[in-house]
Amino acid sequence: MARHSRKFKPRQRTKRTLGESITSNSPPKIAHEKPIPHEVGWMIKPPLSLRLYQKSGLGIMTSDECIILSPMEVLFCNWHRHVPLPDDQWFENELKADSNLLAKAVIFDNARSGGELVIPCSNVSDIDSQETSFAFKWKRNMSHFNSEPVSQIRWFWTFDELNWEEITEWAKNVHLSGHNSDIYVIDDEMEVTMYRITFVEPSGNQKIWDDLKDSEKNLIKDSWSSRVTTESGIYLTLTQEWPLKSIGVEHLSGVNLRLEESLWLENMIENRKHSDEIKLFNNLVNRGLILRPGFKFGSKWRAYDDEVSLSHAPWLIQTKLEVARTWENVCLSVRLAEGVHKKWVYALKDKSEWRFIQLERWSPGKD
Repeated sequence: MARHSRKFKPRQRTKRTLGESITSNSPPKIAHEKPIPHEVGWMIKPPLSLRLYQKSGLGIMTSDECIILSPMEVLFCNWHRHVPLPDDQWFENELKADSNLLAKAVIFDNARSGGELVIPCSNVSDIDSQETSFAFKWKRNMSHFNSEPVSQIRWFWTFDELNWEEITEWAKNVHLSGHNSDIYVIDDEMEVTMYRITFVEPSGNQKIWDDLKDSEKNLIKDSWSSRVTTESGIYLTLTQEWPLKSIGVEHLSGVNLRLEESLWLENMIENRKHSDEIKLFNNLVNRGLILRPGFKFGSKWRAYDDEVSLSHAPWLIQTKLEVARTWENVCLSVRLAEGVHKKWVYALKDKSEWRFIQLERWSPGKD
C-alpha cells in the first residue's frame, strides 16, 4: 500500500553538539577565554563575567567581579554565548560526577528558549525556595535584581516515581511564596515537556439539595419509594419534571441514576452521613456541578458548570484510585483533555478538605 504524502514537515529536534554554538549570534572577534577550575564550579573573569551575570543571570558573583558557573551553565554558555569548554574531556568528567548533568543542561537550555530568565535556586540567596525546586523563572521583560520571580521550577525524568501528595505539597508551598509552580519532564530522547500546576475551585450553576423546595424533595422521595434496581444503578419513574438536574439522566420516561448517584441520594433522603467513597461526589455536586462518566476521556468524571445540553464540560476530574502514577500516563491524560478543550483536574484529600489540582501543558514564552 502506498504511503500518503506528507503535508507537513516533522518538527526539527534541537541537536546540542559539544563545543559548537547553536545560537544565531555571531562569535566575538576575540575568542572568549576558557572557564577556569574553581573549588565550587567554573570561573569566568571580567569583563565577560559582568555581562553574563547582569544580562543573562548566569553564575554567582565573587568579590573580584568574577562569576562561578555550574557545569550546566558552562554548557549553556558554550551553546549560546560562544564560551569554549575547559577541555576535550571536561564533559565526560563532569558527567561521571553528576549523572543528571545532561538532563539538567537540556532542561536549563529549554527553559530559557522562550526568552525567560531562568536562574538555579542555588545561585539566589535572597529569595526563599522550596528544597526540591530546581530554578527560579522571571519573565522576559523583568529584572532578576529588583523583581520577584514568577515561577519555581522542578524537574523529573519520565521514569521517576510520581508522588501526588508530595508534588501537591510542593506546589502549595510555592504558591504561598507568590510563585507559579512549573514542572519540566524530560524523556530518554532528551525532549522536555512542561507543565504548570494550579489549584482550582470548580463550580456550577445547578440547584443543590438544600436549594430544593419541600414539594420538590417530596417528589423525589415519592419516586425513590417506588425505585427499581438496575444493573447500573436505580431507575425512578417520573410523573413531573425532575427537580434535581445535577444528578440522573432522564431517559425512558424516568430518571436513571448511576450507583454513586443513588447512594448519594439515599443518604440525602435518609439524612445519613456519606461514606468515604461518596464524600468527593457530595462535595462536587454541592458546588453546583453536573458529573457525568468520564470513561470516553480516561477520567472518573467530566464536570459541567451548566446544563449538559447548553455547554461542554470544562473539567475532567480524576480521583485517587484512578489517577496516573507515571509521567507517561500523566502526559497521555493531559494531552487527551486538552485535545478536547478541557482541563485535567486531580481531586486530592488534604487533611479535612479537598484540593483540586489542575495540570496543564506549558510552553516557553507563554508567561
